[in-house]
Amino acid sequence: MQVKKIILCVGCVSVAVIFAISIVLLFYSRNKNESGKAKRTIGASYMTMNNPYFEVINEEIKAVVENEGDVLETRDSAMDAEVQAEQVEGFIDEKVDCILINAVDWKAIGSSLKKAKKAGIPVIAVDTLVYDQSLVDGIVVSDNYEAGAQCAKDLMKRKKKGKILFLVQSENKSAIDRIKGFKETLEKAGWNYENIGDIECKGQLEVSQPLVENVLTKTKDIDVVVALNDPSAMGAMAALDAEHMLSDVLVYGADGSPEAKTMIYKNRMTATAAQSPRITGKKTVEMLYKILAGKLVESQYIVPVRLITRDNVEDYSLSGWQ
Repeated sequence: MQVKKIILCVGCVSVAVIFAISIVLLFYSRNKNESGKAKRTIGASYMTMNNPYFEVINEEIKAVVENEGDVLETRDSAMDAEVQAEQVEGFIDEKVDCILINAVDWKAIGSSLKKAKKAGIPVIAVDTLVYDQSLVDGIVVSDNYEAGAQCAKDLMKRKKKGKILFLVQSENKSAIDRIKGFKETLEKAGWNYENIGDIECKGQLEVSQPLVENVLTKTKDIDVVVALNDPSAMGAMAALDAEHMLSDVLVYGADGSPEAKTMIYKNRMTATAAQSPRITGKKTVEMLYKILAGKLVESQYIVPVRLITRDNVEDYSLSGWQ
């Protein structure tokens, strides 16, 4: 009887030891990568994922992060600055190793970034600037002013004057710089244009289309539409097409999306200032791991832009991103 008790006790102890070892191994596997290093967590908050451009950036980053055995937590703020602030502060509470921020509102995000800095968490601004650049450790952004300038130079080759409708997003620095680059290039050249209006559209197709439709109920005297990005240009084109005006209006966008390139190829869109989400993603993750390794990095990497028109669109893939 006593022997049975001893055997039973030994069995219970063995089970307890095995259980404890399992817990330790589970904890180790969740917190270590294959090389035995501690897993690092990267938090990324985008202004929207309702734009394939940002999906491609995130894919490029995620591929490298996962290859390193680390974790990328991606958040979609759905164009809501308050939601994005909560996401960033959630990353801070989680003690992530780095934050990637694609700011909805380049000024409003500042208070959350101050908290990240106080917590000692490095931050990289991705695709758009933040107002206080001292709050970020690195920046990867397209040459947005040049994107607008390239579109303006193309317009001046096609027309001597025009009535222009602008689709804008005044909280976003990339959008601000594109429209600024466009307007200032025309003004410096003394090119005569009438501004039909600056329409806030959040860079979204589903927002820009009804807004342009509303404009067209008031006036159809429009020669040119300049959109902050390709999705908003697509919304404008849908509205113009419904009024049988698309063939008579020049439409400019920015991104170089497959949809925009296809429309250019079909002579339905004038031009897009092409960015490269693939380069943006690759340069971001390259900067990320240099920062985590304690290496010096250039504070800002500028991704070049190229104007795509009907003359050169066949040099690009219509189905993919550059």
